[in-house]
Amino acid sequence: MSMRPTLHTLAVLALLCLGCTEATVDDRATDLSVQASDAEPTSPTGAVPVQTTPASTGGTDEPSGRAEWTVMVYVIGDNDLESFAVEDLLEMSAAGSSDDVNIVALVDRHPAYLDTATGPIEDFEDARSMIVGSDGSISAPAGTELNMGRADTLATFITDSAAAHPAARYALILWDHGAGWVGMGPDETDGGDILDLAEIDEGLAQGLRAAGIDQLDLLGFDACLMATFEVATTLAEHARYMLASEELEPGHGWDYEVLGAIVQHPDTEVPELGSILIEGYRTQAAENEDDEEITLSLIDLARMDEVSASLTDMAAPLLAEPNRYAAALAQARRESLAFGSNPDPELDPQLVDLGSLAVNLGAADATFTTSADAVVAALNSAVVARVDGPATRSATGLSIYFPLFERHFSQGYLYLPDVRTWPDVLTAYYGAGAAIPVDEQASFVDATDDAEYFFDEDGLNIYGYFDLAATGNIIGAEIRYGVLDETDNSIIFIGEEPGEVATDGSGLVAAIYDLTVLTISDGVDTDYAYLDLEVDLGSELLFIDVPLWYVPPQEFDTDDPFHDVLLSLIVDFEGTIVSEVYYEIGDDGTFGELDADPDGLIYPIVLNEYPDGSTEWITLSEQGLWANLADLQYELLALPAGTGLHAELVIFDYGGNVDSVAMFDLIPD
Repeated sequence: MSMRPTLHTLAVLALLCLGCTEATVDDRATDLSVQASDAEPTSPTGAVPVQTTPASTGGTDEPSGRAEWTVMVYVIGDNDLESFAVEDLLEMSAAGSSDDVNIVALVDRHPAYLDTATGPIEDFEDARSMIVGSDGSISAPAGTELNMGRADTLATFITDSAAAHPAARYALILWDHGAGWVGMGPDETDGGDILDLAEIDEGLAQGLRAAGIDQLDLLGFDACLMATFEVATTLAEHARYMLASEELEPGHGWDYEVLGAIVQHPDTEVPELGSILIEGYRTQAAENEDDEEITLSLIDLARMDEVSASLTDMAAPLLAEPNRYAAALAQARRESLAFGSNPDPELDPQLVDLGSLAVNLGAADATFTTSADAVVAALNSAVVARVDGPATRSATGLSIYFPLFERHFSQGYLYLPDVRTWPDVLTAYYGAGAAIPVDEQASFVDATDDAEYFFDEDGLNIYGYFDLAATGNIIGAEIRYGVLDETDNSIIFIGEEPGEVATDGSGLVAAIYDLTVLTISDGVDTDYAYLDLEVDLGSELLFIDVPLWYVPPQEFDTDDPFHDVLLSLIVDFEGTIVSEVYYEIGDDGTFGELDADPDGLIYPIVLNEYPDGSTEWITLSEQGLWANLADLQYELLALPAGTGLHAELVIFDYGGNVDSVAMFDLIPD
């Protein structure tokens, strides 16, 4: 996404209430299209075997013998996504089964989030095997509590499902919060256990081996962020195709009612089924007005060797001469499409689109032009169908892990046994960053640390000049702005935006801030919030990420930590919200849409910097806002004249070295 234009784009938004969405679904939907290119495991204690008795009481035809398709859905619903799980089960019920198509699920539910029966689905708190009947009925006999974060639970589900419902083709869909290479989950009533990538790998290997199945025909992830190079590479031996999203998924996830298409046409092949699921996801997202950032891609896993080989070829110069090419790689990363981005880098999954990265690296240095083209060609061959939205147009189907700075790198990444070359690239890249000579690190030439600035009709214009010895190492700039807290002389930062670094040899770094602050109101109370703003001139959209805390009612009187939440707002240049989704971020790094209790509380947070230079996220409110998300209103208000404004212009190089110049002044009339 490009940085904000020098014209005051936000001035449009400051004039209107952002809580009133006037999006036109039909108009936006026309911008979306599906794009095509060519030893037995032991059951865990208390495991629930998949039911083998008929699921319907209506006497209609039930799955029996060898079907064409068995679709297995592994639903880790023992968390705050439980209500979305029930909705998806109802969609499966609407699709129905037949003699030729079996839809079976293992569903773990939670005792607290949803405690009512819904349609044919009775209320329960344990894990149950469920079979969809041909009349839409759902059979779910009593079960027992299972830890869905265990490999053997997954393995047993696969083995039992295949034994009870043999078929010519098998699809397995894993459902829950997702975190890319980290895994997916959690199962809250079993210690918050997640299925990490190694456990998914193990569960698939054990389950398929015991079932006598060489490969799944389709492996799906109805979860956030799972379409990664690491996931596809690790699991390629277990399935012919993988269907997953690079970006965060809205809570409604996939539309399982479209499985009715294979009930009607059981001879449907895998690529066609993948496209049907992709189109169903696109349509449902458009209906829910959260289609701006969607991605979903169908990967031919047999092609992953080609993708890996092309990546290895592109990486060769980076490994041979990291000091020479690290800056180009960092700049390519900065300019590429990222997923799940967060103002707090500790909560950011650090995932970037692989094809976008290759294209930008090839553009940054001619050394990589041919090898980058080969990576893109391999991706185009592997990604046989996909969908994206206006905000994710440059997505190519697979992301890859790439923290820009070593301080945000997870050492666990080095222990992925099937992911080769790229961990070595990152290690070499960080080594090159650490080796930047002190006199070539990012720094401003003004030793006083005072920025040059002036106020005009656009707001605050701030600028400075970097030491030209750092030319080639500096990869970006940003402005952070806030107000002075006179009680302790700390700075309350309320936002950040990209700055601009001149490429004409002048060393100029500049940014503009339009002097507005984001507020969130529940109709009773209003609070200030932090925003991270980027602008995409191509799609004429503004992307506003807002960090929040959430507290459910049952945790009001406990010492439990607040739940981290990211509000993702997408606003057009007319000031209309076109997408608004709240995502919860688990302690394990998993993402999923927040299903907030309206009686819970939302706390907008800001970044506080104390006089000693330490920082922490804090809330300015003691009472919070009622968590009825549909009623929350957003507004950008002009800061009053006379407000003490602090702003910092920050530059950074690929080694993570930073320097800043700052200003403090009263906002003029």
